[in-house]
Amino acid sequence: MNARTCLMVIASTLGLIVVGAVVGNVLESAGILNREALGPRGIAAVKLFYLILFCILGFATVPLLIKYFIDLQIRLGNGDVFPVKWLQAHELSVVYGFWGMIVVGLSMALPAALRNGFFK
Repeated sequence: MNARTCLMVIASTLGLIVVGAVVGNVLESAGILNREALGPRGIAAVKLFYLILFCILGFATVPLLIKYFIDLQIRLGNGDVFPVKWLQAHELSVVYGFWGMIVVGLSMALPAALRNGFFK
């Protein structure tokens, strides 16, 4: 995984989150946009949009953190230690493993969120 690509995804996602929040607050304070104007479907769409951005941010952060962890361990002089060597050799598999855990967690959390009215 390329660190530059991950950083670009993280920066653009954070930018979209911040710009979306600022624009939404400006529109709401101007009286152009409010909960009544959006309706229940509009509010659910906004929540879904931010949930997707949050998930993209989380998925892009995992490979970057693993890559930097390995690099820092090597700089500290732990490059010859077996766990660091193993992690370096299986970096992509570890990333996929973390992504799998995130997907499993989302698959358990989303039905509970739907039942409890998160998207209402």
